[in-house]
Amino acid sequence: MSYGVSGFGEVSFEAGTSVLVSGDASQTREEVYDAVAEGLESGEAAVLISTNHSPRRILDALGARIEVPAERFAIVDVSGDGTDAEIDGVSVRAVGSPGDLTGLSLAFAKQLQLLEERGAATEARVIIDSVSTLMMYADVQTVFRFLHVFTSRLDSAGLFGLFTLQPGMHDDQETSTIQTLFDSEATVEEEEIALRGSGYD
Repeated sequence: MSYGVSGFGEVSFEAGTSVLVSGDASQTREEVYDAVAEGLESGEAAVLISTNHSPRRILDALGARIEVPAERFAIVDVSGDGTDAEIDGVSVRAVGSPGDLTGLSLAFAKQLQLLEERGAATEARVIIDSVSTLMMYADVQTVFRFLHVFTSRLDSAGLFGLFTLQPGMHDDQETSTIQTLFDSEATVEEEEIALRGSGYD
């Protein structure tokens, strides 16, 4: 099983791989939304964990790319402003704050279980947009421990993770600490994407 991402140069990632997508917030988000749409269009499922954008904005952005299959897509809203809901048939679970990493984990588990009950989670892309926001609410070691457990979980389940990071928001040591957790890193600069690491061909 592999996960294709044409935006990163027509590469395929092995199941269980987690990729850090670093660069400007709007550019990394666009690349990740492209990758989500590509997966959904090919029959995969996806759980998108968003710290900044509302579920409505996410669905509008994806809807401009594809017809979103509600039975294979779920959102975890970590902005702190949302409530549990169903929007256009898509399940949304809300977390009170980007600093509530335990709540985030629980909401993600419930969304993944929902997709599993629908028979849609054997191949799934899992997105956290953005790690930088989590680091604004918790210290780097706390976020590191959370991501270590989270990426290990994706690995054991054979899922594909995409995590956005804005390096300009952090010092070099913080960025380097987070980078060590990921199999690969896709650096987005204007129209160019540089991919390095392992887990793809």
